[in-house]
Amino acid sequence: MRPAHWSTANFFVVCAAIIISVVPLRASTFGFNDEYYVSSLSQFHSTFGASASGYSSPGIYQETNSVTPIITRIGSGSSSAVPGEYVQNTTPNLNQELVLNGWGQSLNNGQQVANVYNLQNPQSGADLYFKYDVAGSATSFNFNSIDLRGSSPTANLSFTLEGLDASNDILYSAILNVVGNTFTTETLNWAGVTTVEFASTASLPVNWNLASLYMDNVTINDPLPAVPEPSSLTFLGLGLLVLGLVYRNREPQASLIAK
Repeated sequence: MRPAHWSTANFFVVCAAIIISVVPLRASTFGFNDEYYVSSLSQFHSTFGASASGYSSPGIYQETNSVTPIITRIGSGSSSAVPGEYVQNTTPNLNQELVLNGWGQSLNNGQQVANVYNLQNPQSGADLYFKYDVAGSATSFNFNSIDLRGSSPTANLSFTLEGLDASNDILYSAILNVVGNTFTTETLNWAGVTTVEFASTASLPVNWNLASLYMDNVTINDPLPAVPEPSSLTFLGLGLLVLGLVYRNREPQASLIAK
């Protein structure tokens, strides 16, 4: 029978493996800076380089892989709608996406998207939101922060922001007030949401015109404040691994002493 040290050693090793394996992924910030509206092949080459390939027809194009590179048409830009933004350099390509509904940008040939504004009035229903897709399926995520501004220096927009789960039940709710036309960061740190919706509620109804609210720099999946930083988790895991190896190395000596 193995001595007691064997069980203790393996406990440390298993704990180390678990902790290292659950280190959170790096945050993704969606700023729409690598998306452009292109309506001609010449502008496509001017935007992405003379040797770039992938142009098919007018639309919004994103460099979804900067290594190969790969230029992907992600939407037509019809009615100024912006469908979202892919995380660059995923394997496979086009694996993770911030999916937008009710957001757009007034785009000319060769124009960078850069940020988006509302195409929908929240009062008309669940029309203004975003989700996070992995491999084409809606996936829960940590929603950390967002940059918002109004359309003019006199803008004063109050509304309800809701974090929903997969069943569209409200997990989180916050009343935000956006003043002026300079981007400010709203930090929420909501865990495990599937949809973030800009809502009109009975207590706070909103009635916006087109392009009233602008959005940029949506940050998701950053470790929440109560969770240790990834580097701390990694060092803790490595420390337990070392302890496990030390216990294992002591096993032969313990056996000899027992004899």
